[in-house]
Amino acid sequence: MRRHTFFKHPLTLAIISVVAPIATASNLEDSETWKQFRGNNATAIASGQKVPVNLGKETLRWSVNLSGPGSSSPVIWGERLFVTSEDREAGQVELYCLNAKSGKELWSKKISTGTYHVHNFNNLASGTPCVTEKHVVLGWYDTSSTHAMVTAFSHDGDSLWTRDLGQFDSQHGVSFNPIAMDDRVIVGNLHMGGGTVVAYNLEDGSLLWSHSNPLGAKTSYSAPLIRELQGSDAKEVVLVGELFGMVGVDFETGKENWSLPDAFNHRTITSPIILKDDPATGEVLVAAGNKNNVYFAVRMPQFSSGERVSEAEKVWSMESRAPYVPTPVVVGDVVYALHDGGTLSALDVSTGEARWKGKLLGNFYASPVLIDEKLYCLSREGDMWVVETGDEFKQLKTSSLNPPEDVTFCDATPAVAHNRLYVRLGSRLDCY
Repeated sequence: MRRHTFFKHPLTLAIISVVAPIATASNLEDSETWKQFRGNNATAIASGQKVPVNLGKETLRWSVNLSGPGSSSPVIWGERLFVTSEDREAGQVELYCLNAKSGKELWSKKISTGTYHVHNFNNLASGTPCVTEKHVVLGWYDTSSTHAMVTAFSHDGDSLWTRDLGQFDSQHGVSFNPIAMDDRVIVGNLHMGGGTVVAYNLEDGSLLWSHSNPLGAKTSYSAPLIRELQGSDAKEVVLVGELFGMVGVDFETGKENWSLPDAFNHRTITSPIILKDDPATGEVLVAAGNKNNVYFAVRMPQFSSGERVSEAEKVWSMESRAPYVPTPVVVGDVVYALHDGGTLSALDVSTGEARWKGKLLGNFYASPVLIDEKLYCLSREGDMWVVETGDEFKQLKTSSLNPPEDVTFCDATPAVAHNRLYVRLGSRLDCY
C-alpha cells in the first residue's frame, strides 16, 4: 500500500514500503556500488566485474518501465539503485529507489519543477545524482524562481535539505552531476549568467565554499574532478569552463591553487579526467575538451613546501575526431576517446599519439564504460557496442537493445555493480 506525505513546495513525497536494508560503507565492496556519474571514482572502470558481452533476452535479468524518460544514469549503493525520470507535461522530476538485484520499486519521490524550455537533446532528468552511505543528492531547476536547486534525500526517501544555487541562465536547460567525497558534495552551476561551483556539507547542506564563473560564458555541463595530491593528504577539485579555463581549487577551502586561462573556446561537456599520475616523476596529466574538435592534456603544476614551482601547461591535443560529449576512459597508458560520431581512438596518455582508430556505426553521447578489459559503448540509436581494449581495434559484439517508443535518443551512461550492467533507455531501465 502506498502512503503519501505532503509538505511545503517545491517537493512532494510519495513513498512505498521499503524492504532492502541500507548498507554501510564498512560492509560494502566497490563491486556493490556505483556512486556517481561514471562510477565510484569517476573513472568509468568497473574493476573485477563480469557482465555479458551479448545483451539480449537470454541475458536480461529484469526490465523496469519508469514513469517517464530521461538521460540520467543510475547510481547504486548496495542493494539500492537510484534513478530519475521526467514528466514534462506535469513539470516533475521523479526519483526512484529500486532494488538493484530484482528491479522492484522500493519508493519514489516527485519534485515539482514546473515546465520550461530545454534543448531537444536535454530533458528534466538529465543530471545524474550521486549517492553516499546516507545521502542521495540530485540537481534540478525551479521554474517559479528560475533558479537551479540541489536536494539531498536519505536512502529511505526523506528530504534532508534543499539549497538554492541561484539564477540559471541557459538556452539549453539544467543538467549537472553532483560529486560527493568525504563530508561534502561538489556541485557545478556554470551558465551564461555566471553561476558558481559550490561545496556543501552533506549532513546539513551548509555552504563550505564557492567559486564564481564569469558572466557571458557558455553553459558548462562538465562534472568536477576530485584528485588526491601527491605526497600529502590534500585534495584538489579541477574545474573547467569556457571563460575561466581549467582551474584547480583546494578541496577543503575552495581557494584557487592554479589556473590555465584561455584553455577553451566553447562550452565544456566532457568531464576532466586523470590521464597519468606518476609518483616517481611527480608528473600528473589531466585531459579535458570542448566543442569544435578540442581535446587536450594538461600537465598539472607541481608544488614544493606549499609553493608552486611549475605552471600548468598543455602537452598534447587531438588532431581530429575529438570527443565533445562522451568522456574518455583511461586504461594503463592508453586513453580511449570516443567521438560523438563513432570514431574510437586509442591514444598514448603521454604523447596523444594514436595507436589505433576504429569506427562504431552510430552516434554517441553516453560515455564508454570499461568492464573486464572491454569497452561498453551505448549509441544514441540504442545499440551496445563492445570493443576489446589492447593493441588493435577489435569489435566483439553489437547488440540492439530495442529502446521503447518514447525514446528519441539513448544518452545515459551505463552503470555497473553486482556483476550486472544497468542500461537506461529513456523510460526503461534494463539489467543484464
